[in-house]
Amino acid sequence: MMPNRVLLQTIAAFAATGSDFDQLSPELLHISKEMMVNAAAVGLAGAAQADGDTVTRFAQDMGGNGRCTIIGKGLRTSPVYAALTNGVLIRLLDFDDEMPENLSHPGSAVFPVVMALGETNGLPGQEVLAAFAAGCEVVSRLQTLAFASDATTGQTNPQLMVFSGIAASLGAATAAAKLLKLGEQEILQALLLACSNSGGKLTAGNAGPVQAYGHGRAAMAGTMAALLARQGFKATPGFHALEAEFLTAAGLEFPATGADSSDLKLGRPFDVVSKGVSLKLYPCVSQAHSVIDAALQLLQQYRFSGDEISNVRVGVTPGALAALPFPTPANGWQARACASFVVAAALTHGHPLIDNFTDAASADPQVRELMERVSVEATEAPMTSIPFPSSVTVTLNDGRQLRHRSEFARGLADLPLTTEELDAKFLYCSRYILPPDHIEEAVTRLRDLENIDNTTGLFSVLGG
Repeated sequence: MMPNRVLLQTIAAFAATGSDFDQLSPELLHISKEMMVNAAAVGLAGAAQADGDTVTRFAQDMGGNGRCTIIGKGLRTSPVYAALTNGVLIRLLDFDDEMPENLSHPGSAVFPVVMALGETNGLPGQEVLAAFAAGCEVVSRLQTLAFASDATTGQTNPQLMVFSGIAASLGAATAAAKLLKLGEQEILQALLLACSNSGGKLTAGNAGPVQAYGHGRAAMAGTMAALLARQGFKATPGFHALEAEFLTAAGLEFPATGADSSDLKLGRPFDVVSKGVSLKLYPCVSQAHSVIDAALQLLQQYRFSGDEISNVRVGVTPGALAALPFPTPANGWQARACASFVVAAALTHGHPLIDNFTDAASADPQVRELMERVSVEATEAPMTSIPFPSSVTVTLNDGRQLRHRSEFARGLADLPLTTEELDAKFLYCSRYILPPDHIEEAVTRLRDLENIDNTTGLFSVLGG
């Protein structure tokens, strides 16, 4: 097997010669553009949040070259701070893309990079597309290597999960290096710099804006690393020794799997094509989505009200239960990761929307009262192709028991959003931020990205 010390060399070679536009399949181009539409949409939704205002003020205070658009804010900043801010905005509401197999979120780390550098340098859409596809591939492949999953419980190894921040930073650096047309040795240095300026994922902070900060920081780290490498800044003259140190610290000795760089298989084929990517229909933890779908199916089929419900039993996998740790949410952030809340909210209000996960909504008396009649247990078993099945059984006051089992949530690769559904999501996320003509222009031009000679105008439209 290939030794771990050439892991970053494998990525650098892929970035330099293995992921140019003319090497990308039509299916990959289509999926990449839909991921960009989704990232722009949820970034616009994030721009309307208080935490979005906070990170935007920070970027303004930092000053710098104001040539890069902050999504939904009508403001510009430097490429580095645009990458940070837009990464936070895209990830903020847990509404962004996700790779179901490894739970990475490549778009929130990579789209801010290609947006910032594409806009500031007036790059053509083909280059932006190729860089985005390459960056997302690196994030997903690295996360898969570091994602040790127990086939019985579905739970992940927390020691390896901390690597997700580094994987995101390396993907961001890959995209930035491609757009800056760095040579392979410069890309190596950019990847090392990205490693040294990234951090792991703190799972305890998932129920809050810190999860978004991690992805914004990854986008920022990747952008800075590539820009510094272009200026000739070198991480170290002794490349292999420092790489080994970073990878060992990141957990990339892979003790659980024995994996190494030969297992990356970058672009053979691209993960978003072979394994699929989830474009979320609901702004909450993905392991809750099949639960929501099951509850909504029962509600639509039997047309009952909350007052008619005696009790609700929810069955999820052990892995889903671990990802939904809050029995009672203290705020809107925790509500996104509370199975009893999402079921009660869905049965009370229907399709969960962003406003259903505010602090005020998490204390909704009607939802809270129904939550008292909801029990959640790990009674479902994960399968290779169905990682998070769930069941919802509603017992009505008249004694009837209504049950539905959901294997795939809408929005997942096995049941993807239609073009119309993604358009509706974009409209919903942007309706208070962009004027109608800008909404149509943004979506249309993102889907025609390969035919745009200069992306400056396209990305500036997203500013509002």
